[in-house]
Amino acid sequence: MKILHFSNWAPRRSGLYECTKDQIKYERQMGIDSQMAIYERENPPEDWEDEGLKPVSWDWAEQADLYIIHRGLPEKVANKWPKKKITVIHGTTEFLLLEEIFSKADKTPFNTHINLINTSDASVAVNEHDYSIYKIYDRKNTLHFIHDAIDISKFSINGYKHEYMKHPQILYADSLRVNKNPAHIIWAMSEIVKKIPTARLTILGLDLESILTWRNIILRSPNRFLEGYLENTQLEVTEVRPYMRGADILYNGNMSGISSRVEMEAMACGCQILSWTGNFTKWHPEIYNIQDIANKVMDCWEYIQKDPIKARQEARQYAIDHFNMEQKVKDEYIPLYKKVLDR
Repeated sequence: MKILHFSNWAPRRSGLYECTKDQIKYERQMGIDSQMAIYERENPPEDWEDEGLKPVSWDWAEQADLYIIHRGLPEKVANKWPKKKITVIHGTTEFLLLEEIFSKADKTPFNTHINLINTSDASVAVNEHDYSIYKIYDRKNTLHFIHDAIDISKFSINGYKHEYMKHPQILYADSLRVNKNPAHIIWAMSEIVKKIPTARLTILGLDLESILTWRNIILRSPNRFLEGYLENTQLEVTEVRPYMRGADILYNGNMSGISSRVEMEAMACGCQILSWTGNFTKWHPEIYNIQDIANKVMDCWEYIQKDPIKARQEARQYAIDHFNMEQKVKDEYIPLYKKVLDR
């Protein structure tokens, strides 16, 4: 079986890319000739390589049996080498929809996903939230749910960890999007430290373009008191595992509350999670409610303190049981590939 994945190229910067890379890794281990092509680059530079993965040119499509669309399918490829195709929907619905609203429909990513669902031989939603929405538009009943997953072997409790000065250490380690940011956990710290004076927040992933916003949010508090509740404030980083291993609680700032890549990685490193929704955590504050976010942090910390080792192992085991890309490829993706090719 020859599989060609159409993705972006963004090592350590894009969950879509990292997910595709992990998927290819395990497809290759299971005997599939699996390759990545870059949607935006017909002939990628020769020096593009990431842990043994080198993107191929679009010409490789001629020998492929099946296309897996993560980013999009180039028109040239679709016309010159038409093949069966499966679309994997990575973008969360709210983010895509807000992009359409803010651009006054100049950009139409949500509608594009609907088109891909109905023009592909099958499609996959990677979280239950998106699945519940996109199945409304699935005319051919070919949409499947396969939960997003990570390469568990790369994330563990053991290994180098960042030594924080204070605990509980709350971590925000996601990229900034219209639908997710660390503002509310920053604001909630003013309530958290009233009950837990040693609590501190670490933020990873701020970008230079919006740094003035985060400066104002933090430093314009009276006497800059919010600054004292942040132990580390970082711009975008390429290595988050040490921070996850050392932290106690990861805050999910995504308005949909899905367990996206950061949440899965943090759980594999032993973090308990604070999120708006989802079975992967016990703590669900009311969305954007500062006092309730603080209360749930306190509840979570109380739970962790009863048995810190158990809490870390419990989080990791959940990730192993539910977010293992090796298992997803073997038990769910490959059977879907065969089903589509056998039609």
